[in-house]
Amino acid sequence: MELVRNTNFSALLVLLSCFCLQFGSATDTITAAKFINDSETIISNGGDFKLGFFSPPNSTERYVGIWYAEISVFTVVWVANRNNPLKNSSGVLTISEDGNLVVLEGQKKVLWSSNLTNSVVNSSALLLDSGNLVLQENTTGAIIWESFQHPSNAYISKMKISINVTSGEKVQLTSWKSPSDPSIGNFSAGLEMMKKEHSI
Repeated sequence: MELVRNTNFSALLVLLSCFCLQFGSATDTITAAKFINDSETIISNGGDFKLGFFSPPNSTERYVGIWYAEISVFTVVWVANRNNPLKNSSGVLTISEDGNLVVLEGQKKVLWSSNLTNSVVNSSALLLDSGNLVLQENTTGAIIWESFQHPSNAYISKMKISINVTSGEKVQLTSWKSPSDPSIGNFSAGLEMMKKEHSI
C-alpha cells in the first residue's frame, strides 16, 4: 500500500514539474538578460501573438516578426529588419546597452534598431495581446517606442493610421516587395494632408 502511495506521489511530482516547465518558461518580455535567439519565440500573455525569427515562403533569409499564434495559416503582421535580413540562423533579439531593442547577427553587428536617440538605462520589450510590441522604461512603465507606430504591411485591430499635421510624419502601411521578400515595396496606405487652395 505504501509503495502505491509513493508511486502516485512521484507521478504527481512529475506532472507538476512538466506543468511548471511548460508555463514557467513561457514569456512575453525581452530584456538584456532575457534575449531570444533564432530558435526561440515569445508569446503574448493571452496567447494571441508570437514574436520570433522566421523565413518567408521560398526564402532562406531570416527576419524578426510578429505573427498570429492561434490560426493555422502562418500570417506575419509585422517585420523588424525587413530591409536587412539575416543570411543564417545566428540572429539575436535583445536590449542594447543604450536601451534600444535591436536585432543582432552572430558577430554582434546591429541589423535593426528601435533607434531611440535618448539612452534609456533600464528598459524592456513587451509583446501585447493586441499584437503591439512596446519598449518601456521599467521604472515608470512609460512606453518609449511601439511597433504600432512603425507598421509593416498589415493593419490589425487597435492600430492607428495617422499623420502629424505639424511635422508631416506618417504612420502608414507599406507593401512587401513580394510574398518572399518583406522589404519595403512600391505601395503604401495612409492619410494625406489636403493642400488649401487660395482664391484670388
